[in-house]
Amino acid sequence: MTLLKELGVRTIEDRSGDGKVGFPISVPTNDGQNIVLDLPVPSPLNCLDPSQIGVAILDPTGKVRRTWGLANRIALFRSSQSMLDSPLGNLLEASYQGSHGSLYFEGYRYYSASVAHEDSTNAFVLIVNAQEERNAKRQASKSWRMANALKRLGKILTMNQQVHSIAVAAAHEIASATELAAVLIWTLDSNENCLRLTASVGANRAGTNILSKLAPDNGSTCVAELVAASRQCFFTPDVSDHVLTSELEAKFCYLRPGGASVHPLVISDRLLGVLELVSREGDGFFDEQQELFQTIAEHFALALNAAVMFEDFEKLATNDALTGIANHRCLQEFLHQRVVEAARTGQELGVIMIDVDHFRSFNEEEGHDAGDEVLRLVAEAIKTCVRPYDLAARYGGEEFTVVMPGSSEQTTLSVAERIRQRVESLVFVTRTGHHRHVTVSLGSASYPNGGVDAVDILKAADVALFEAKRSGRNRVVVFKGQTSFDGRREDLNLPGIIAWIPDEDRSHSEDLYQRCLHDAIGLSAQLNLSAMQTAILQALVRVIPTVRRVRDVDPEFFERMRNAEEFRLLLPSIDALEERFEQRGAKIPLLARTLAVILAVVEGEGKPLADDPHRYDPEIVAMIYERRSAA
Repeated sequence: MTLLKELGVRTIEDRSGDGKVGFPISVPTNDGQNIVLDLPVPSPLNCLDPSQIGVAILDPTGKVRRTWGLANRIALFRSSQSMLDSPLGNLLEASYQGSHGSLYFEGYRYYSASVAHEDSTNAFVLIVNAQEERNAKRQASKSWRMANALKRLGKILTMNQQVHSIAVAAAHEIASATELAAVLIWTLDSNENCLRLTASVGANRAGTNILSKLAPDNGSTCVAELVAASRQCFFTPDVSDHVLTSELEAKFCYLRPGGASVHPLVISDRLLGVLELVSREGDGFFDEQQELFQTIAEHFALALNAAVMFEDFEKLATNDALTGIANHRCLQEFLHQRVVEAARTGQELGVIMIDVDHFRSFNEEEGHDAGDEVLRLVAEAIKTCVRPYDLAARYGGEEFTVVMPGSSEQTTLSVAERIRQRVESLVFVTRTGHHRHVTVSLGSASYPNGGVDAVDILKAADVALFEAKRSGRNRVVVFKGQTSFDGRREDLNLPGIIAWIPDEDRSHSEDLYQRCLHDAIGLSAQLNLSAMQTAILQALVRVIPTVRRVRDVDPEFFERMRNAEEFRLLLPSIDALEERFEQRGAKIPLLARTLAVILAVVEGEGKPLADDPHRYDPEIVAMIYERRSAA
C-alpha cells in the first residue's frame, strides 16, 4: 500500500495513462517495499535527504507499518511494540483524534497527522533532523536573553504549522523577546519565483508597501534583496550611515532605529525567505547579539522548512491534482461550514455550478491531453474571477463549483457572468495549429433562496446549470424554482451507467441489486427521497461492486469512470461511501449514508453494524430495522 493510497490521491501508476501533472517520487522502505510521495510542486525534492528527513506510517494500534530515510536510523521505529507507549505517545494520540502537532525529542522534530484509510485511521509521521535546533538550544544557555528569546520562539514555532501563521507569530515573539524596533519576514512564493513580505512588526504602511514583494534575481534595490541574492548575512550598526538602509530602514520604523541585521533563511542551499531585524536607537547589546540572531534565523528556517513541507503534503488531500484548485471533498466540507455560518449570522451565500460545453466531443477530437489543458485553463480563469476567501473547486469531470460566502444573488450572478466572459475569451491552439474557442454554461443559486442546507443549494445550482445547457449553453441561469430533480430524470443516464459495468461484474451487480432493492425502496419512502434521489440510490447499488473492485486493482479505469458524465450525480456518494459517521456526521451525503447501511444489512447480514456501530448513521439504522420488524 503506497502513501498515495493512504492519502486517497492518485499514484504514479495512475498518471502513466493520462499524463496528469504531479511530481511523484518513490522511496524504498525498510521492508523492501516503497512509499510513493506525490508532490504538488517539485520544490521539496531538494530537501528530501534521507539523512535529514524521514517518514513513518503507523497503523491504528500505533505499530510501525512503513519507514523511510531518517526513520530507519531511529530506534523508536525499529521496535515491534506500539508507539503509543513511547515518548511520542501523546503526539500520536492527538493525531488519531484528528489533531496535528509536533514534538522535539532527542535531536529530532516529529510532526504527526492522521491519514484516513478505508475504515481506519493511520498516523503519518514526518521526522526532521533537528541537530541544528539542539545545538541552538545548548548555545542559548550561555545567556539569559538568548535562552529567553529561543524559548519563546520555539514555543510559538511548535504551535503553528502553516507558513503564514508561523511567520506572524515568529515576528511578534522575536520583536518582543529581543526588544527590537522592527522585524520583517519574507517567504518564498514558488508560483511567482519571488519573496513576499509575510509578516512585519514595527514598520509603517509606506515601508511595508514598498517591500511587499522582492525580486532578487532582477538586481538588489534593498538590503533584503541583496541578502536573498547572495545568501550572505548583512550587518550595519547604524542604518542611517549605510547606502542600502538609509532610505528605507532609517525611515519606515515607528521607533527611532539603530542597527540592522539581515539573514537568509536557507535549508540545503534552498532559499526559503529572509529575516530582517532592526534595533532601537541606543541598544548597546545589539552588536553583541549577532550570534543570537544567526541562531534564531537557523532555528526559524528549520521550522519554516517543515511548515512548507507540511503544507505541500496537506495539499495532496485537499487539492485537485490536475487543476490545482480544491477537490470535491474540500468543496463539500467548505460549503457545509459556510452554510452553518450563514445560518448563524444571517448572511447570504452564493454557489455557482460550471460545466465546460461540448467537452466530451472536444476530448474525442483533440485527445485527452488537450482536454486536460483546457480544464487547467478554465480553472485558472475561474480563480482570477473570485475573491481570495471564495472557494473554486473541481466538482468532477469537466464540472467546477464556486462557493462565495456573504454573496447576494445579484453579486453571484455578476461573478458567474464574469467567469463566462473570461472563459469565452480563451483561445486554445491545437497541435495542428487550429484555434478552438472554449465556452461554459453556468447555474447559480444562493442561500437561503436556493435551499437551507449544502445539499439543497448544490441541487439548486445544478438545476440552473441544466437549464443553461438545455437552453443553448454559454450562458448563466439563476435558480428560481423549487429544489427538486423530478424534472430532470432524463439527466440520469442509467443505461450509460450500466454500460460501465464490466462483464465480469454483471452477475454480482444484478444479484446485489435484487437483494437491496426492497430496502432501497423502503428507505427512500421513509427518508422522503425525491424520485431522482431514489433512482440515484438504485444506480449506486448496481455499480458499487465494480467501484470497490477497480478502485485498487485498476485505478486508471476507476478514474475514467469517475470523470464520465454518466457518473456526475453518483460521484458525491461514491467518494463519501467509506467515511465514518462519527467523524463527519451529516456532512456525508445522505445517499452515501443510506447506501452504507443497506450494504451492511444485506451483504454483511447486520454484522458490520454490531462490530462498528459508530461508522453508520444511527437514524438510518433505526429506520431500516424498524421497517424490517414491521414487515
